[in-house]
Amino acid sequence: MEYILKTHDLTKKYGETLAVNAVNMTIERGDIYGCVGENGAGKSTLIRLITGIAKPTRGSFQLFKQDRLGAVAAVVETPALHLSLSAEQNLAHQCRLLGLSKPQAKIKEILRTVGLDYLIGNKKRAKHFSLGMKQRLGIAMALISDPEFIVLDEPMNGLDPVGIMHMRELIKKLNEEKGITFFISSHILAELDKVATKYGFLSHGRLLKEISAEELRVSQEYIKLSFGRPVDKEIKGLLSGLDYEILRERSVIIRGESDINRLLKIFIDAGIVVSNVEVVSKGIEDYYLEIIGGKHA
Repeated sequence: MEYILKTHDLTKKYGETLAVNAVNMTIERGDIYGCVGENGAGKSTLIRLITGIAKPTRGSFQLFKQDRLGAVAAVVETPALHLSLSAEQNLAHQCRLLGLSKPQAKIKEILRTVGLDYLIGNKKRAKHFSLGMKQRLGIAMALISDPEFIVLDEPMNGLDPVGIMHMRELIKKLNEEKGITFFISSHILAELDKVATKYGFLSHGRLLKEISAEELRVSQEYIKLSFGRPVDKEIKGLLSGLDYEILRERSVIIRGESDINRLLKIFIDAGIVVSNVEVVSKGIEDYYLEIIGGKHA
């Protein structure tokens, strides 16, 4: 597998405060990597390190194709827009900075890509744009250089539900159609859950866990069985080979098993009464709370 980014014990210290503490992170080509953490967890500092805005106190990182100008793009904090310019003028200015000639066709194509085609030929200044329009224009500016890796810092923060939906769809579209790898920091877990293919959980500057979206989903789904008697040696024997955990005296949870009928038949054939069956599917919020509680650290 080809990696876009690898960090090795990446650390940033401000005075006596460890903002980022020995982070070892891997992002593979094609990932939509969701960096999850509370405010102050170190997400923004980590972004400043991997984009070169800040220098690490110690540790290192490897970024693919550092020799190609524009291979990596970032929209950090608020998009760097010229508020007195129109959308096309902002993009034309970005083209000039990158030394691109005759950019007009490219500008129109990018505005269509990010869903701002209604601003083609429109002189409306960026200062009059909604927050969602500004965020999409920020991504449009990042796309000018044909990047393979885009870093987004809280891209959905402050957006209304429609703006969040548009941003989510845009990220997925760019990932699927153009093969762009994303690193997205966010504390809006419910939205990351709809777009990310891999997660990194950050707390107090430390990376507590990396897990794929599929692995997380499987880990948060389980079947809960309650019996008419305590979980004894016979029941444990029937559960042999399954990933189970005894909850209380009369209940177990079973992970990695989706065939409820097969499970029930095992106990019915043995004459054991199953008094209650419950299929539980928890989300990323629950997993995150477990993580910062130290259960998976």
